[in-house]
Amino acid sequence: MKKSQKKSASKRKQRPESAEDRNLYDLGLEPPKIYRESRQQSDLYDKTNRGQRTKRSSKNSRQNLTRAEKRQKDNKKRKKRNTFRKVMIWLAVIISFVAVGTVLSLTVFFHIDTINISGNKIYDKDEILAQCTIDKGENLFLSDTDTAKQMLEQNLPYIYNAEITRKLPYTIEIKITEATPAYSIKNKDKTFILLDDNFKVLENKAKKAKGISISKADIENAVPGRTIAFKNKDIGKCLTQLSQVVKENKFDEITSIYSNNISDNYVVYDKRIEFKLGTCDDLENKIYQGLTACEKLNQSNPNAKGVMTITGGKSLYFTEK
Repeated sequence: MKKSQKKSASKRKQRPESAEDRNLYDLGLEPPKIYRESRQQSDLYDKTNRGQRTKRSSKNSRQNLTRAEKRQKDNKKRKKRNTFRKVMIWLAVIISFVAVGTVLSLTVFFHIDTINISGNKIYDKDEILAQCTIDKGENLFLSDTDTAKQMLEQNLPYIYNAEITRKLPYTIEIKITEATPAYSIKNKDKTFILLDDNFKVLENKAKKAKGISISKADIENAVPGRTIAFKNKDIGKCLTQLSQVVKENKFDEITSIYSNNISDNYVVYDKRIEFKLGTCDDLENKIYQGLTACEKLNQSNPNAKGVMTITGGKSLYFTEK
């Protein structure tokens, strides 16, 4: 029994894997192993012979050439090699010139000799140069124009924008755009905080209010040259949204804005009619609705005062005071 089991086990091990060979095996026929091996050997032989024939044919073609043809072929190869060498040499020369020019421009040449300033009325040239981080003698290309711009706009609050450009061979151009007060907030001591249209603080102890007033706002800090910070962040965001809509649409009739919370926001038309806008959604359309209604109201009652409730839908309500 053990011998028969061993024989059957050996037969199971020798059972071929492919479907075609298993069919032959089940019919009691051996797969054509020898034929397949011989076929593989013949394929290998054909490949080898093909390669050898290719080599022999190239040698034969070379041998069949005349001396003049061989010389011509060799000359073509030599010219290609020489052309490649020349191209590489010229590339190396160009790269060397560029590298030397770069080093010289950053070390020897292009030192700043002149700083021109234009557009300034509030600050004189010496005040601007004192706050500018670019000095004469610096390399034109290594000067940090971004930092200089930031420091000018921060340390001199009435500079709305400082555009700094390089002009070859040794000049820095600073074009100043000055800020105008767009908003004001009344302090407890009856002075005013003046802001530009981006809420950057221009002054925090001004004697007169200028621009659109912001009422009912608790201030956390108001440092000149920096953006104002409100104690209630949500109210700060609402006021920013209101100011952006007024700025982008040039709503010159708006004289005041304020916010009680995120769902209770107001703008004031001509110091006499409050637009109750609710949330800050769809502010532009709401304000346009209010302005259109005020034009009609002015025809019948040009001095009317009150509150206009604008829900954002087609209807709005005016309550006269």
